[in-house]
Amino acid sequence: MRSRSRLTALILSGLTLYGFNSLASAASGKDVLDTYADIAHATYEDSLNSARALQKKIDALLEKPADESLAAARDAWVAARVPYQQSEAYRFGNAIVDDWEGKVNAWPLDEGLIDYVDTDSYGEESDENPFYAANVIANPQLTVGGEAVDATAITPEFLAETL
Repeated sequence: MRSRSRLTALILSGLTLYGFNSLASAASGKDVLDTYADIAHATYEDSLNSARALQKKIDALLEKPADESLAAARDAWVAARVPYQQSEAYRFGNAIVDDWEGKVNAWPLDEGLIDYVDTDSYGEESDENPFYAANVIANPQLTVGGEAVDATAITPEFLAETL
């Protein structure tokens, strides 16, 4: 009986060592990087395709503003967020992006900062947000910290350092 237990232990040990060895040698570093690159490429491609679909819905909304085209644009925006958020897993360690990424991905989106909002229903000001209805795209001048700021050129520096 003892020799049977030893034989079983020996067989299990051999299978375990063989199994780990074959797993370790199954993929090289190049294989792992190639797979990672393929997955990242597919993710960015999905994000690009959904952004293009969103652009078409936005164009349709601008061409024919209606509740239906607005709903379609909103749905396309929500759909485009999914692959975009998945792609963020591949963006790591980039200090340049990290500096302004929070302004791009802030949620909820500060609509009044980037575009016109109907102040009758949206409101004109907020105690918590000085850019609540700033509409940086349409206004050539903004007031920031009590000072007039030229907003005619929306540059990365303007977004990062002024807003």
